[in-house]
Amino acid sequence: METRRTIAHMQSQRMSSKPLSNSYFFKQDDQWIPMTNGEALKASTEMGMGLHSLGVRHGDRIAVMSNSRPEWDLMDNGALNIGATVVSIYPTSTQDATLYILEHSGAKTAVLESVEHWNLIADKLSDLPNLEHIVMIDSEGMPSGDWIDLNKLRDLGKSYLDENPNVPDEARDKVQPDDLASLMYTSGTTGNPKGVALTHEMLLNVVETLDSLVDLEDGSTAVIYLPMSHILQRVNVYLGRFSGLVGYFAPSILDFVETCQVANPTSLSGVPRVFEKIHARIMAGVEQAPPARQRIFHRAIDVGRRRVQLEQAGKAVPFGLKLQSKLFDRLVYSKLRAGIFGENIEFLTVGAAPISTELLEFYYAIGLPVYEGYGLTETCSPITLNVPEAHKIGTVGKALPGSEVKIAEDGEVLLKGPSVFEMYYNNPDATSDSFSEDGWFKTGDIGELDSEGYLKITDRKKFLIITAAGKNIAPAPIEQKLLQHPLIGQAVVHGDKRKFLSALLTLDPEAVAVWAEQNDKTGKSMAELANDPDIQSAVNAFVDGVNSKLARYETIKKFVILSEEFSIENGYMTPSMKLKRKVIETGHAEQIEGMYA
Repeated sequence: METRRTIAHMQSQRMSSKPLSNSYFFKQDDQWIPMTNGEALKASTEMGMGLHSLGVRHGDRIAVMSNSRPEWDLMDNGALNIGATVVSIYPTSTQDATLYILEHSGAKTAVLESVEHWNLIADKLSDLPNLEHIVMIDSEGMPSGDWIDLNKLRDLGKSYLDENPNVPDEARDKVQPDDLASLMYTSGTTGNPKGVALTHEMLLNVVETLDSLVDLEDGSTAVIYLPMSHILQRVNVYLGRFSGLVGYFAPSILDFVETCQVANPTSLSGVPRVFEKIHARIMAGVEQAPPARQRIFHRAIDVGRRRVQLEQAGKAVPFGLKLQSKLFDRLVYSKLRAGIFGENIEFLTVGAAPISTELLEFYYAIGLPVYEGYGLTETCSPITLNVPEAHKIGTVGKALPGSEVKIAEDGEVLLKGPSVFEMYYNNPDATSDSFSEDGWFKTGDIGELDSEGYLKITDRKKFLIITAAGKNIAPAPIEQKLLQHPLIGQAVVHGDKRKFLSALLTLDPEAVAVWAEQNDKTGKSMAELANDPDIQSAVNAFVDGVNSKLARYETIKKFVILSEEFSIENGYMTPSMKLKRKVIETGHAEQIEGMYA
């Protein structure tokens, strides 16, 4: 097999070199089932040959719409090995978004997970003239129609392979580094999604760079729980295969902690929302503990924070504080780490959205460094990253080797590098708008570079609030402070063209359930709890405390606690778990106007 810098060649070489090593585990009938590299290579080759037998060729687009599961990865690898371009569709996408992506990408084949996904397109097939084949991963409940089961596709592949044994190598060796490996459509908070064109070379470059920066031991484990349609998870899967990791597919994000207990990973990557929810879960558990244990916990966290703050400032940690930290590690920190992430966890990485310094300090305090990074789909995930040898809390790290970061005059973060995309698929206007005249990618984020080259992201350019008094305010740092109260699950600060700032808040379901039990209010609905005087009073006191640390023009004068979380299901979050601010403000216009009446 010819060596070439493509994801297809890399994965095939890695799997064939150690065929008996486990590739990953998946859960079936309450049992964790292993799949070796050899089994994964065989399955993906059969899927690829099945596609080839249906007429899929080099450059054709194959769309995959599914939750993260082995079949996603196998189909991805099979398609890449015949030179096809994989189009990812979030499993929670709306009908309009799904149809748009299928039509815009010109997908020749759609691989769907379930009948729910089939129902999104079943009566619109006439609007998709390029779509020739539909493959169902799970055919339960499917009506008869023009589709084939994934097992049938594999059978077609086996037969085709028997008659054409040389095709897999021949097809793979036609794949070039600058071929499109994937079209990943941005989830976007407004307008139609844009298809980010990512080549094999770009993806492999970021994989090799990350492997050189982070020590990932061959045979260690990883948990796959984010959607494979998310660039962070997709790159992590490629990185895992490159580094020899064994992946555990969590049945769903709700099974994240359970999967960690089985997998015992040494490291984990995620988005801020995941680690915020875990923190809220920990704090809710503390609230249920006896008073003596609560005091020990809070004392332990205080000691840990003071140690971390001294370390980050480059100052010596007093012997007494070191001794206390070691004691609390045995009594508190180690139990917290193992109880959530498993016994082997060493560090976390986080990206895709802002995360508060207070939350990072909490994890560092319990002996779990969180290395924050920064990247977009357009940069193949991270382009800056904190690493064990060089990390600074409150920043997203330094540029990866070979990449460059600079700040424009208006504060926008500009990027260049080998993993930065070159175009939005079939969208020259959007492509042109995204680059400066001298070729820098305009991220739309506002940031700062310190004297050591560490980047700090302050907010999205389009989210900056300009008050009626002309003050420019970044809402994200204020929102992150509000999220430190255990009862507050989400926060959206409003105030553009207004005289003062206000906030829409939601309650954290787990934390508020514990609070209701402790305050004899079990059984109350979320709407009742949102308006409960005791909760209103507690949140109001906390907001006053936050305000005391802000400039006067940044303070929250009024807030509303909503009865429902912002979620993907109700349309207020993107599939990558970012808040759709404009949609939220439109959907809650009455509450917002009420605060300014």
